[in-house]
Amino acid sequence: MLYFEAEIYLRVIVSMLVGILIGFERTLYNKPAGIRTFALVSLGSTLITLVSIYGAQKLGYTGISDPLRITAQIVSGIGFLGAGVIWSSKNGGMKHGVTTAAELWVVSAVGMALGVGMYDLAILVVICIFISIFAGRKLDDYVDRIEKQRKGLEKISH
Repeated sequence: MLYFEAEIYLRVIVSMLVGILIGFERTLYNKPAGIRTFALVSLGSTLITLVSIYGAQKLGYTGISDPLRITAQIVSGIGFLGAGVIWSSKNGGMKHGVTTAAELWVVSAVGMALGVGMYDLAILVVICIFISIFAGRKLDDYVDRIEKQRKGLEKISH
């Protein structure tokens, strides 16, 4: 039983660390949701997943249960949180915060993966998140520079 509890505790701790790490990137760029939000989303997803898997067993329930039904509700709940991030980030009619909302959604999935002990998959996804965010930012900056150059040339030719 001690190994089982240590494994569960490890899942929770890794979930918190992953949330902090991804949230730090958002905080670094002054985005609407940061370290605390991402850590809490990841932890909450992990805990809900753990409770949905082991809760009935802990209570001595021996009937048929579907632990994935509860985890499916995390996806819906995170959608509301993401919409709130986007809504609160509106700036002059433009919507911002979509990337933050997407990161919240994916960190929730990472939390669920950690809840079932899929460490390798969760770490791979975290690496992919950072590659996507940093490479995406570089590409966005490049496209913006090209667009500004194009607009500058159009003004000169008119």
